[in-house]
Amino acid sequence: MAKRSKRFSRRLLLILVVLLLVVPAAIAAAWMGTETMIKQTSDAEFCTHCHTMEPMAIAHTRSKHGGDNPAGLVAECTDCHLPHDNAANHLFAKATTGLRDLWAQTIYPIHKPDWIGKLDERAEYVYDSGCLHCHSALERATTDDPAASAAHSAYFANADAEGGGQGPSSCVDCHEHVGHEDLRNALEAHFDEVPEVADELVPEGEEHDEEDSAEHAAKARARPSESASS
Repeated sequence: MAKRSKRFSRRLLLILVVLLLVVPAAIAAAWMGTETMIKQTSDAEFCTHCHTMEPMAIAHTRSKHGGDNPAGLVAECTDCHLPHDNAANHLFAKATTGLRDLWAQTIYPIHKPDWIGKLDERAEYVYDSGCLHCHSALERATTDDPAASAAHSAYFANADAEGGGQGPSSCVDCHEHVGHEDLRNALEAHFDEVPEVADELVPEGEEHDEEDSAEHAAKARARPSESASS
């Protein structure tokens, strides 16, 4: 009886050791491994292992978000091209996007993407939650540019209305070339299938964004009068 009791005590002690030490250590190791994996697969160096991503990386290094700014800050690929609303959604999108890109790279010799057409689908590849993860105080930020201020106000009003407002529905509606300056030229230089054009798209941060901001500002100013007339 005493031997059985001692054996039971030893098993109980072993279980407690496993629960209190081994399990937490395994969870911590898994978490650190996941964090390391996420970090190592989030930047341009990893993404350009695929030949087709090289022009995107070149255009990225020429942009403000790629380090061409006074502070030398860099937004990594996954800062913009994955959702940041919650960890589960981020990891799921990372996995599915990776598989999709792997498949696209595999079949590239027989099925080449419409790179120029993809530029018009930018809202599908750039997540506002990523923009707002860094620009977290944008809604209450101050600016000397009244057009930008009005456009941002219209954007947040539209978000509050769950897309039912008249403002821009995504950041890249106005900031068309954000993150990849002169991308069209980079694509032309890299891919034979991309046709050359005489006029390059306006690079990030220049007149095009200002015109779009002014247009959205005009819409924002017009909204109160429209509401009154209705």
